[in-house]
Amino acid sequence: MPYFWGVLSGILLTIVVVFVIDNIGDKPGTPDIVNWDYVGVQLGETAEKVGEEVRQEVHDATAPEPGADTTPADSSEPGTDTTPADSSEPGTDTTPADPGEPQ
Repeated sequence: MPYFWGVLSGILLTIVVVFVIDNIGDKPGTPDIVNWDYVGVQLGETAEKVGEEVRQEVHDATAPEPGADTTPADSSEPGTDTTPADSSEPGTDTTPADPGEPQ
C-alpha cells in the first residue's frame, strides 16, 4: 500500500509542478509544456464517457432478470400475513364495555 501512495503522490506532484511552470514562468512566445485546453477537453469527455458506462452498468445490474416473477409476494408465504389479529383470541377484545353491563 505505501508503494501505491508513493506512485500516486509522485504523479500528482509532477502534474502540479508542470502546471505551475506553464502558468507562472510564461514569457511571450514560449510554448507550454502541456496543452491544458486539450487536456481539459479530453478529461471532460473521458469523465462523461465513464459516467455513462457506470450508469448503464448499474442499470443493467439492477434490472430484473428476464422471466423472473415481478408480481408482489404471495400472501400465503410465511411471514407475509398483513391481516389484523383475530379479535376472538382471549385478551385481544378492544371493544369498550357497556357501562350498564356487569363485568
